[in-house]
Amino acid sequence: MSPKLLRPLAAVAVVVAAGVAWWQLGAPEAPVVAASSAPPATNPAAAEASAIALRNNSHAPDPLLTPDLLRIFEQMLNDSQARDKEGLMAEMRAKIDRHLPPEWRVRGLGLLERYIDYRNALEALPAASIGDPAGLRRILDARAGIRARYFAPEEVEGLFGAEEKFDRFSVEKLEIERNKDLTPEQKREALAQTEKNWLTPEQLADRAATTAQLGVAEQTAALDARGASPQERFAERSQQYGYEAAQRLATLDQQEQDWQSRLSRYAAADEATRAQLQAQLFTPQEALRLQAALEVRAANDRKKAPSTP
Repeated sequence: MSPKLLRPLAAVAVVVAAGVAWWQLGAPEAPVVAASSAPPATNPAAAEASAIALRNNSHAPDPLLTPDLLRIFEQMLNDSQARDKEGLMAEMRAKIDRHLPPEWRVRGLGLLERYIDYRNALEALPAASIGDPAGLRRILDARAGIRARYFAPEEVEGLFGAEEKFDRFSVEKLEIERNKDLTPEQKREALAQTEKNWLTPEQLADRAATTAQLGVAEQTAALDARGASPQERFAERSQQYGYEAAQRLATLDQQEQDWQSRLSRYAAADEATRAQLQAQLFTPQEALRLQAALEVRAANDRKKAPSTP
């Protein structure tokens, strides 16, 4: 694809998509970023999964109008060598039957052409700074205006609705976190309310799962730091998360201990015996992690080592 077409399709700096993990984890501060409003980059397997999901999405008001369609569009546009929009659309007409049923071909091509125009129009928007909630609101409003130029209301809701709700929630969350006039309890209440106001049931479930994972990780780090016994670990986790969850976490503890023990044997061996130990101690899948695991261990050891004056 020509540089003129590629730039807005691949990296339009618009809103806060790159800050999703930060929002979900509830960090008090975040880096300043410029993020793309485009769906995440896809690969053929992911695009095929999206196509299957689209065909099976019979419960939606309009099964074609879902974020899965945008993921398919992104894959279709990826690696295009077209020099202009006419050439690009010729490529898309040749590709679309691989992804959409015949009865959706004409409508799908119409949506795709407008999607390309929409993405090009986004180029005019400024880069977003997570440190500027008011600026983020202005960008979201401008983006909504651009969407309204190219898509009917039901198309906007089906294709972009979930993303829009999450972005609006993200901005409100930032405003609440930075409001010095609110007490911690008032902030918690306001955050809970803005979650209900903006997030879809699926987003609420994802956020709850992420928050729970963070809580488990923080508790595990605290238990490790004080050298808690297996009995203490089980008791605290059972009180916090329930008996069955504590059992699963105890199993994960044992698996991690076993992994670290095998890794220590491998790390202590000389090069002549490592190949034998790799085959003896690790599955082929685990062997793929060895080099990265050793690098992480070395980095952690450097952090723990006392600094020399």
